[in-house]
Amino acid sequence: MLAKCAAASMPYSVLVVDQHPVVLATWVPPLLDAGYEVTATTSFEEARHHLAARPPNLLIAASRLRGFNGMHLVMCAHVNRPGMSAIVTTPARDPILEAEASVFGASCVVAPENRAELLAVVARAFSSRPM
Repeated sequence: MLAKCAAASMPYSVLVVDQHPVVLATWVPPLLDAGYEVTATTSFEEARHHLAARPPNLLIAASRLRGFNGMHLVMCAHVNRPGMSAIVTTPARDPILEAEASVFGASCVVAPENRAELLAVVARAFSSRPM
């Protein structure tokens, strides 16, 4: 099944940002297999460039990104493309970050540990904000 935007026959695009390359190596293949167009980076600066140059349908950003955090990227995305779906991932449940993310229309979830969890989180993000 190919994940496509409803308005256009193009695949949904996903930008995945995590400072740990192993996370990207774990998450990118299932997203590609599910039919998403995926861009991945470990760099906050590179992610910010992607958000400005070619905004994705969905941003998945880790809460910890060296000197920054995923909420910084969510805020950048919200300013430039308010309708973009966004997810901030955390190592453990964080009610304060969950509340902060919701202000910007994003969700905050414990980082998925397997393919099924990841794809379910992504599907929920797209179903809450159809493209």
